[in-house]
Amino acid sequence: MLHIYRQITGLKRCAPVVIAQKRENAERYPFESIHIVPKPQTHVLRRFWFRQLRDKPWQISDVELSALLSVLTETRACLLHIFFGHIAVHLLPLIRAWKHPSIVSFHGADVMVDMNKPAYREATLQMLDAVMLVLVRSGSLQRALVGLGCDPEKIEIQRTGIPLEEFPFRDRAAPQNGEWRFVQAGRLIEKKGLPVTLRAFSTFLKQHPNATLTIAGEGP
Repeated sequence: MLHIYRQITGLKRCAPVVIAQKRENAERYPFESIHIVPKPQTHVLRRFWFRQLRDKPWQISDVELSALLSVLTETRACLLHIFFGHIAVHLLPLIRAWKHPSIVSFHGADVMVDMNKPAYREATLQMLDAVMLVLVRSGSLQRALVGLGCDPEKIEIQRTGIPLEEFPFRDRAAPQNGEWRFVQAGRLIEKKGLPVTLRAFSTFLKQHPNATLTIAGEGP
């Protein structure tokens, strides 16, 4: 999740503290203020109990809740930011127990996780009601959440920036006979900007009729 790492390390006006169940690739993604709250030994059983026997989204246990509250208190946290909506559903007991504001950010497919199941949909609505703010990356995600029943006043669009310094300009020679080749890869959904690509390529094609555009991906 490189985009999340960039968001956290890019913060300048606050001191972020990360809470995770485990840490991977520490050398590639260095960060000092990390607190590990591992899954309890009963996690698999609880997950089976909720999902298979009760057909409800599993939520953290009292032991996990106590451990998370201890970290928040120890670090003197004043705001809880939960990445991904379905994770926030699992953490609903924490959102309700903690006395400070909580926000959740949706990044794409997490908007529709198990929304075809009434119990999951209801749990998501409870989570959206409990948090102070809901961040989304695009207008399509905003509309999807409003369609689920989220209060529109709670939703803010927060675009994900692109670190341009990591993609330096490279001077390239024009191809022979104007055979420019363009490739766009990604899920075939609105927020990936495919309509914009097609309109732009249509304009480009008028001046360079030998150009080609290849779109690689699949649907939602």
